[in-house]
Amino acid sequence: MPETEQPLSPQGITFYGDEIIAILEPTTQHVYVPLARLCANLGIDPPSQMQRIQAHEVLSTALATLSIQSTGGPQATLCLRLDLIPFWLAGINTQRVRADVREKLVRYQRECAAVLWDFFRPPGQPSSAALDRATPTAPVSPAAQAYELALAVAALARQQMHIEDRLHQFATQLETQAARTEALELRLTAPEPQLRASTISEEQAAELAQAVKFVARALGERTGRNEYGGVYGQLYREFGITSYKQLPREQFAPAMEWLRDWYRTIQQERGPEPDTGV
Repeated sequence: MPETEQPLSPQGITFYGDEIIAILEPTTQHVYVPLARLCANLGIDPPSQMQRIQAHEVLSTALATLSIQSTGGPQATLCLRLDLIPFWLAGINTQRVRADVREKLVRYQRECAAVLWDFFRPPGQPSSAALDRATPTAPVSPAAQAYELALAVAALARQQMHIEDRLHQFATQLETQAARTEALELRLTAPEPQLRASTISEEQAAELAQAVKFVARALGERTGRNEYGGVYGQLYREFGITSYKQLPREQFAPAMEWLRDWYRTIQQERGPEPDTGV
């Protein structure tokens, strides 16, 4: 990881109202972007992202600690090389950041790398538009090749995230359809009034369904499958019923405790996960 002793002067551009700064490292002639400022623009946690980059086999090779001149004097700043900015941005899962910054993150993933390259590219290097039009036989410098490769990897990562988002939406639709089917079954097989008196109330049924949902989601995160119907099936077998609304009132507390124990077991098996914002 290269370091500089003499403070360097940053240059800045405005990108959709955000200021993005970059620094030319004189020894290698590489352009670097301070990570903390970029994370602040995106509303994501800088320490978590820096830890993620340092642990990454490829991204870690493009880190540099540069001494940057600021109003408060020289500051040692952790930066990422410009050509790997799109690769890093593409690896941030838009579904795991706050909803209020999701749109901005997508905009950065799509446009920021090209804007940075066009503004800070070394003299004589082609623009991003020229790189897009370049033929396989056209002469391209190593820096331009690195940038073009990073954009290709970023596009592939965005495509993968799009596929994962579609799969998540499909799984959610299946859960919704299963719930509607269950509700229809309950209406068609509604018990007689005397039976209703011995079963759980509507409020208890809603609480039980919510507990099932928590268990199914936790289990699905571990198995990668839709576990909604499986949890209901296990509940039915455990308490000898064919619908959760048919659960006897005296069995409500044992059923809730059974679901809580199952959820705790899943959490213990999975172990704690750090909140990285990705």
